[in-house]
Amino acid sequence: MKRLFQILPRPLLALALLGGFGLLRTPVEQGLRTRLVEANLLLPPPAQGALEQMGQSALMGTLGGLRPLVATYLTLEAFGHFSTKSWDSLRQTYQIITSLEPRDETHWTSVVWHLGINATANMETSQNLPAFERERRFREYAFQAIELAERGIAQIPDSVAIRIQLAEVYREKLKDDCAVARVYGELMDLPGAPGYSRRFHGYFLARCPGHEEEAYAHLMGLYREGEHQHLPTLIKEIKNLEEALAIPKEFRIPNPDPDLMRTAPGEAPASAPSQLQTLPGGIVVP
Repeated sequence: MKRLFQILPRPLLALALLGGFGLLRTPVEQGLRTRLVEANLLLPPPAQGALEQMGQSALMGTLGGLRPLVATYLTLEAFGHFSTKSWDSLRQTYQIITSLEPRDETHWTSVVWHLGINATANMETSQNLPAFERERRFREYAFQAIELAERGIAQIPDSVAIRIQLAEVYREKLKDDCAVARVYGELMDLPGAPGYSRRFHGYFLARCPGHEEEAYAHLMGLYREGEHQHLPTLIKEIKNLEEALAIPKEFRIPNPDPDLMRTAPGEAPASAPSQLQTLPGGIVVP
């Protein structure tokens, strides 16, 4: 034990001692608090949001300028949990990290990505659990990621990065087009929002039952901005909506269906229209 004290850095040793003391006294204090509330000698505890703020304030007051150092150490520990697929330990570690540095956007995006994308993918491919348990954990991790993303947005209301990661969880894992449209609708007018976010809002809104007219109006607004918006996916979605809404022929856009312009097997591919936006590697932004 003496050697352990010598090895551990003093800040981490102090944090561990404080945590141990808290664990020992918590059951006693909780029982006393419950009895005092029942006897009307103490007000009920505050709401969860207030408790979270109190926890952050306590950590900030206790650690002071050491918070970034401790957060960095815990981030490395969280990576270890990722390596071993210890998803519950990873979530608990990031709960401390985000309390230490609640305004650091990267912490929120990292934990949402780990739980919403990596942990759920692990449940999709794992052969060590029965199917019903994999499905249960899949949904549990996905909704934990959503909850953490919403907490991050509450801390950083103008965050584009957290919302993009949240949209990916809804799109890739939960297949919830309505939620994806909502998230892109929230972020598309924020400072630093990617140029495709307005189109993505319209694309997913078009696939959200009951919102076809709203999606049509939105995508047509983009179409009327000019040829730089006449991208294949936007044209395709508008044409689908024209059919679904029975738009009269004379009011439909003149562009040909992009799917009908695809070449047959063995033919040379048609050159991409000049207005297409491409990323490194030739990836086309829809």
